[in-house]
Amino acid sequence: MGFDARAYLEGFTSRSGPLRPEDVPRDYAALVDYAGRGGRGRPLLVGVSEGAGLSVLASTAPEVQARIAGVVALGLPDKNELAWRLRDSVIYFTKKIPNEPTFSSREVVERMAPVPLAALHSAHDEFVPVSETQAILAHARAPKRLWVIEAANHRFSDNRPELWRRLKEAIEWIGSARDAGP
Repeated sequence: MGFDARAYLEGFTSRSGPLRPEDVPRDYAALVDYAGRGGRGRPLLVGVSEGAGLSVLASTAPEVQARIAGVVALGLPDKNELAWRLRDSVIYFTKKIPNEPTFSSREVVERMAPVPLAALHSAHDEFVPVSETQAILAHARAPKRLWVIEAANHRFSDNRPELWRRLKEAIEWIGSARDAGP
């Protein structure tokens, strides 16, 4: 099941205000319930960039933690938006955070435990430096793991085969980390 983080944010951005951090776990719990119907195990949250940050935030809530196997975060930034407007598309050129309300992955990641966090990051990410994701993981409690992939950009565009190998490895690691328990 796919989920477009920008469309989600845009759909809730109005004159009355952006999403609140406490809205995200509730919304994700509904998505997780839907994704888990008829499945053999708990769903896995896999997010890219903003979607990675939202997945981390969602997994801080006990009601989501009990329903998921773990989180795979690709290109996890510290600052994540809680709103999105068309004018915010300028970030693709400026490489800066839009002028919207945000939350910090670094400030909430500690509350994810015992949910496993697997972070995959491009060595040459033009939006999120590796050091930023390392700082986030330094605040996370176990189980956590970081894979840095030699790739030219945020999209891993010149090394997708390695991305797929590491993604498979990360998913397997989450299974074993969750099974090992606290």
